Amino acid sequence: MSRILFIGIDYFAYAKEICAALERLGHEVDYHPIEDAGFASKTAKKFVGGAYAKRLAAYHDRLIEQSAGRGYDTILFIQCHHMHDSALERLRQLHPDARFVLYNWDSLTTHDYRPWLKHFDHAATFDPVDAEALGIGYLPLFAIPRFFTIDQERPKAQDLYFVGAIGTLHRFSALERLHAFCDAHDLTTRFHLKCSPVMQLTLLKERKSLPGVTGKSLSFDGIVDMLEASRGTFDFANHKQSGYTMRLIENMCAGRKIVTENPRILDEPFYRDDRFLLVDGHDFSQVPEFLARPITSELDVQAFSIDSWARKLVEQERVPAA
Repeated sequence: MSRILFIGIDYFAYAKEICAALERLGHEVDYHPIEDAGFASKTAKKFVGGAYAKRLAAYHDRLIEQSAGRGYDTILFIQCHHMHDSALERLRQLHPDARFVLYNWDSLTTHDYRPWLKHFDHAATFDPVDAEALGIGYLPLFAIPRFFTIDQERPKAQDLYFVGAIGTLHRFSALERLHAFCDAHDLTTRFHLKCSPVMQLTLLKERKSLPGVTGKSLSFDGIVDMLEASRGTFDFANHKQSGYTMRLIENMCAGRKIVTENPRILDEPFYRDDRFLLVDGHDFSQVPEFLARPITSELDVQAFSIDSWARKLVEQERVPAA
């Protein structure tokens, strides 16, 4: 059994699921969020950036001090740009024999983590373009166990669903066109479109509306409910990236059809034309035929389980420093 210190963003329940996967693989895991989740810190982050930065640095100092003498074999980060360069250096000095591993599920266009790479023995990203540019590992995202036990016999209330945050009018316009096309072709849709107050005001000014616009997040159970009751999903990334969204991987593992705008899908070894449909320039003309066609192809979706992802990320031979 090896000991892992896991420091990462606390996004939905994924940190908990990563810990569980590592433990199933036989590792002992200590997890700490990379950001202090306390109310005072959140308030400071929102209104006083400098005060939050100081509080965050103090929080990281405590994590580093608490890690001393723990005998970690691996120190795993999911994102690292929240931590000062000097703090990471102190952590390395405290654990000279530990293997430092970094995984990023944001692209460089969202967070530039290049200055931090020098601290890691192994780094990987979900974005293949970034991986090639940086000379680091490419590792697609994963699906947690719940998506492998979806009720496949449940009646389908809608043809396509979409869950996501609406950060730009470009993304809203894509969904607007999809909704209009489906309405015109007797296909049903169900959306959960989380919008900030600013985006809701922008939509109001632009006189744009769609069913499902809300200021509230959807629970995990709510996402599963929409997936189970749908024949497929529309995949459209909120930011510029070449990596596949968590939504695409989860729906693939759940056996749902996926309409996507990511052209890389055509070159993937897991591409099957009865599972994926690439739409170009919001041309949805092939969607009805695609949804009507049953899935008959075989696909090893277990290769995209969170356990497989965790094994590939942390269970590699350490490469000696040059």
